[in-house]
Amino acid sequence: MTYSSGNTIIDDDYNIFATGNANGSANNAVRNINTIWGAGTTTYGYGQGTTVAAVSAGSTITATQWATLLTRMTSIANHQGTSITAIGNPSAGTTISAYTALDSNITTLFGDARFNAAASGSDSSVTSSTTATWTASATLTKTFTFPSAAALRYYFNAGGMLRFSWSRSGGTANSQNTSWTNLFTACGTIVLTGDANSKSIAAVSYTGTTKIGGSGTPSTLRTDLGVQNFTTNTTMFGQASTNVGYTANTIAFATAISGAVITCTTTLADGSGGFTDSVDGTLSQISTLRAPSTTYLTAAWGTPTQNSPAWSTS
Repeated sequence: MTYSSGNTIIDDDYNIFATGNANGSANNAVRNINTIWGAGTTTYGYGQGTTVAAVSAGSTITATQWATLLTRMTSIANHQGTSITAIGNPSAGTTISAYTALDSNITTLFGDARFNAAASGSDSSVTSSTTATWTASATLTKTFTFPSAAALRYYFNAGGMLRFSWSRSGGTANSQNTSWTNLFTACGTIVLTGDANSKSIAAVSYTGTTKIGGSGTPSTLRTDLGVQNFTTNTTMFGQASTNVGYTANTIAFATAISGAVITCTTTLADGSGGFTDSVDGTLSQISTLRAPSTTYLTAAWGTPTQNSPAWSTS
């Protein structure tokens, strides 16, 4: 790239900043604006349609074209909450010198900062409950369906997440029920983000799978995996009761992804041995789609949905 102060700014330079290739075609392997802003690939891409158009070979790059590229860069930084060096839009008719901070700004936005989001969007929650009495196990399998596999990528790339919590209330006053109530409280909220990388979303730190609140030490917590890091059914979280006599009571939470569908399965296992008291009352799971913020982006991920299945108990 010849882009530097004192050299003539050529269309090749502009196109690499915009698309990743000097000829104006897309190259997601090279840091550029469109890979982050547009369709991108894997953990790159917010799915925005207003990408930066390439310029033709030999053409003069106009102030309007520079302003478009710089505006997209600023929108990415604002969505991420990333600090970059400010570059003012040029005015028509003026000679434009090389922006010394442009390359480093794009490098910053293209790196791990892309996993961050300054804010979150709205929540969509479903509560799945049962009042069935059970003694051995309870299982709930939910699906989250996106308009397409690409929409699923955009949702998580832009800071979307899935959140889960569990509770038990009412029923018989016995130690078995108390053990499960306490275990669910100890689980806190389990949050699935898109990628395993550490990230900040709405000023809260997350990894691939994050436990917020609760107590105790999970037997499994896959901080090294987000929903974009696997396909087959994988246990992301597990924890056991700490109540005396009920430490074999466990919760396991597993997820799988296939195309545009994420499947999440909660399995409760009553391993309390010689205790014959049943679990009753109201057993509930709250699952929440927390969408990305649309302050600087359009909702290219569409409207994902979640089903409302019944618990299976035995």
